[in-house]
Amino acid sequence: VCTGTDMKLLRPSSPESHYETLRHLYQGCQVVQGNLELTYLPADADTAFLKVRSGKTPGGGEGRGSGRPLTLVPPSQDIKEVQGYVLIAENNVSGLE
Repeated sequence: VCTGTDMKLLRPSSPESHYETLRHLYQGCQVVQGNLELTYLPADADTAFLKVRSGKTPGGGEGRGSGRPLTLVPPSQDIKEVQGYVLIAENNVSGLE
């Protein structure tokens, strides 16, 4: 469960911190308590934080032989429920993962 946002179409004062805030809020989230607002993302924004697939590890660890410990990831951590509205607007990204 994560907290949503309520900024509507207000321009963020810092695009970099806005992206980091969104990433921090929604990464690994399944239920958004409130609104899911994806706004003003730059063209080079990595939206992979919206979806974590089974078998991948957030740190890129491969387990045995990689020098990194294996991180177990639940089968699906996609956002499954939004208890408010979904707003996707004013973005420069070509798509969302």
